[in-house]
Amino acid sequence: MTTNQPSSELLDVGHMTYLNSEVFYRKLPTNSCRLHPMPPRAMAAAVEEGELQAGPLPIAEVMRLGETVKSLGNLGVACEGEARSVFLFSHLPVEELSGKKIAVTSHTATSIQLLRLLFADHWNVTGHEFVEMSDDHDAALVIGDPALEMLNRGDFDHHNDLGGAWNSLTGLPFVFAEWVIRSDTDQVLSDELELRLVQATRDGLESIPEIQQARTSNRMSAEHVSNYVLNFTYFLGEKEREGQREFEHRLKRLPQWRPTVLTPTAAV
Repeated sequence: MTTNQPSSELLDVGHMTYLNSEVFYRKLPTNSCRLHPMPPRAMAAAVEEGELQAGPLPIAEVMRLGETVKSLGNLGVACEGEARSVFLFSHLPVEELSGKKIAVTSHTATSIQLLRLLFADHWNVTGHEFVEMSDDHDAALVIGDPALEMLNRGDFDHHNDLGGAWNSLTGLPFVFAEWVIRSDTDQVLSDELELRLVQATRDGLESIPEIQQARTSNRMSAEHVSNYVLNFTYFLGEKEREGQREFEHRLKRLPQWRPTVLTPTAAV
């Protein structure tokens, strides 16, 4: 796809470099936008500050931003059951983590809220303390590609998949991220990006062999890569929206809290 649009009019868009977001970008034409690699929380902060116009934001941040943003093509990252890369790793069974220290990756915005909800509604864990990954801890919440690496290393005796736990609790899919665009973005540019992104995602889902070739490693076989990518839903339908609404409903019953806001920085 080509465009005569001057580069100065290209939108600044967040690039989520995790494997479960590969389908969005692999077939996205390079002249569609300016991509900026960022982890989830930093990307949300950049959109909020206007440094980015769009990106696949953590769903908890989408809910918080409200009318500042709007959905882009009903695209996102969701799963019905295990997420396979959002884990609570621990040295103790999860039911024994009351009063313990839980380390949290700096990347997370939604998974930390999901963990709070599961502690309250599913596992009955209380009195815990969230700490930095560099602090002493009894359990660690890790997401994305780093979670895949930690699972492969086997550093902890126990691991609990938060997507699977959510599905056990509610019977619904969980939406981890949604593509959104700032509501004050020029409508013509917004519509054009949406069309290109939707088509790129469809094409990306037809390009699994390319993703396998790019992402296969000594810790992930080609089959593992394919099974992992196709485990997610990228077009959000009514079931995913129902899960999203249930998450928002349950989260509102908890005391309001969010991690310290990060300064937007490029991912490494």
